[in-house]
Amino acid sequence: MRTGFLNHVSALVKQSDLVAEILDARYPERTRNERLEKMVLENKKKLVLVMNKADLVTKDEAESRKHNLGEETGMKVIFLSAKEKDGINLLRREISESLGNKAGTVGIIGYPNTGKSSLINALAGRGRGRVATSRKAGLTRGITRVKVSEGWYLLDSPGIIPFGEDEFDLFLIESKNPNQLKDVAGVALKLIQFMGNERIEKGFKFEKGALEGKDENDVLEAIAKKKRLIGSGGKADEDRAAREILEAYQRHEV
Repeated sequence: MRTGFLNHVSALVKQSDLVAEILDARYPERTRNERLEKMVLENKKKLVLVMNKADLVTKDEAESRKHNLGEETGMKVIFLSAKEKDGINLLRREISESLGNKAGTVGIIGYPNTGKSSLINALAGRGRGRVATSRKAGLTRGITRVKVSEGWYLLDSPGIIPFGEDEFDLFLIESKNPNQLKDVAGVALKLIQFMGNERIEKGFKFEKGALEGKDENDVLEAIAKKKRLIGSGGKADEDRAAREILEAYQRHEV
């Protein structure tokens, strides 16, 4: 991890009585950072795993992933949607119990765009200091302190991106947006493989079976033609089509 981010998080952990690691419910394993978890436990701080974005997965998927993560880590796992404010009261109770029903400070850590700031705003509620939110990764630049009630504070940290992470993985969990990618087309082709043609058909409103048997390059060309993204010489503009599918994914349209 970058030294600056590491210093911020180290300071946050030391100031916190409890640390909540925010994960993307669609990809909990991809959004875990075991190095940070180890740092928290080595500082003898309590740790709870929060699977956010419940609104983007089915109930069965949620229960299965929650169970598997709890079994693997032996940690408390909370499943919620900060956007829909579903499960917020459950997290409040867990925080209160973990703090011994006393006032304290809760540190929030996680990858960019896992919903840390939205979760803090949901916990803080109206009339409290609110944290800016954005779909652009990396909005939070330093530790932000938010008062929830008398003596109870939340600390928001910068999103943590480790060195050496694959661009596709970072895009998939929304830690990088299309403008931050070096290989837009390459990531788009991997995304097509990851999602599968049937999901692409549904998201881009192709006729059922229209993409059956096509490889990712053919699918990208089909998207370009459907969106009328035509370059010089009348050829499909696959670079613009690549950006189209990446942006559609981040809007949760596919």
